[in-house]
Amino acid sequence: MAFNPTKAFERLNRFKYLPFTEGSLKMITEGTLKFTCPLEFNDPFDCMPAYNTTSIENIHITRPDLIQAVARFHGVSLESARELGIANARKGVDSGEFVKGLISNLGVVSLSRAATNLLMWSHYAEHHKGFVVELEIPMGAPSHLLEQVMPFPVVYKQARPVVDWATGCDIDQYFLTKSEDWAYEQEERILTTWQGPGIHPYSRQHFLKSVIAGGKMHPEYFQLLETAVNQASQEIGRDIPLYKAELAKDKYKVYVPGHPSPDICQS
Repeated sequence: MAFNPTKAFERLNRFKYLPFTEGSLKMITEGTLKFTCPLEFNDPFDCMPAYNTTSIENIHITRPDLIQAVARFHGVSLESARELGIANARKGVDSGEFVKGLISNLGVVSLSRAATNLLMWSHYAEHHKGFVVELEIPMGAPSHLLEQVMPFPVVYKQARPVVDWATGCDIDQYFLTKSEDWAYEQEERILTTWQGPGIHPYSRQHFLKSVIAGGKMHPEYFQLLETAVNQASQEIGRDIPLYKAELAKDKYKVYVPGHPSPDICQS
């Protein structure tokens, strides 16, 4: 997907919440990101829009080219092709196979605009025992590297997107719309269809900004994380700060002492 930078901002700072695992550490030590297929998401509605069934019944009017293609492929009349096309479309939508086919080759990396969200640390960073990787994305980076990490904001809505079979829908409806219940995540997504799900590289040199250890991380794991950060710093030739999150004593808040952002470091 092509990205057209604007002058509205010079850089983005986005955060990846991770459990403490060997695979997660590779985002630091090897410069890789895990792109997940939406079929593996914990939200069964994610990337699964509803369909306007009336538009399926009218497909012979709105998309006669599809009916003609069905007729040629099966060697049947246009009337038979219409019935076959509608039946197959309804079957694909009702079973979920149609949308599964659309997203099976999609890879997604979820980031957040927030580094100290209490629920995010609990849900995605192993109950505050994991860590957060901060990516800083300067708009002046080479375009082919920006495409590796450029995130698209998720839109949170009360109503589920409804897709017209004839006209389809845009990327926002398919991949970037979620229920308002998830708004606390402040999510943005890196998307790839040409690489698909899997482990793909990104440029640590250009985008790896800092690492934040969870407030309840075991000391032994903190030492391993520190070793990983030091290794990455040596390999890319610049210092990557390692911070330690703390839990506020008098409020429901996570903060990161020493972090340069006032919103993150203040308790």
